Amino acid sequence: MKKPIDCATRYKSRLDHLRSCCTRVNELHGHGYLSVSDCDLLYESTFLNSIALFEGLLDELLTEFMCGKRSRKRGHYALMSTTSMKNYRTIVLQGRKYVECLPYKDFLDTVKLYLNEGKPFTEIDNADRGILAQAVLVRNAIAHRSGHALSRFRDDVAGVAGLPPHRRFPGPLLRKQYRAFPTQQWHELYFDTFEKVAFRLARNW
Repeated sequence: MKKPIDCATRYKSRLDHLRSCCTRVNELHGHGYLSVSDCDLLYESTFLNSIALFEGLLDELLTEFMCGKRSRKRGHYALMSTTSMKNYRTIVLQGRKYVECLPYKDFLDTVKLYLNEGKPFTEIDNADRGILAQAVLVRNAIAHRSGHALSRFRDDVAGVAGLPPHRRFPGPLLRKQYRAFPTQQWHELYFDTFEKVAFRLARNW
């Protein structure tokens, strides 16, 4: 078994690579090598990668909390004990192929079955949970591009209303600045939140 902090650190390393990719995209666009539509597509790709890796991290941390070392924090403990990874997966999956880790609020219903009060997953701030919920809507709009997914994205994701009507899609939003000092784009808010949540979970076990 791996230490939870090692899982979070590995995720951060992958996230830093995606951050660098976005920086290079901006540089190439600034030099005229990439069109706006190319940039939009590349930003969407890095975002999908980041949230897929984040979902994998949640599953990995749940496994570590259940099968790895016991937590030293009061009230943080598994409700079942197993040293067999095969038995653990059989119990948690309950016939499914994988654990649904997003939307996060639905994932909490699962972890409460196996961890005392769902800790540490239930200790994530409401503000961060809100950003995770919007991240799922962004992901759905990229992955499905259906009328329903785009409607939810346009109605419920912060920052979309500030885009021109013909640009209200995930790529333009992710590239849009949401604050000036220090300058940050929306994709950075999502990346930073994923990282923050990852380390809070790892350190709270």
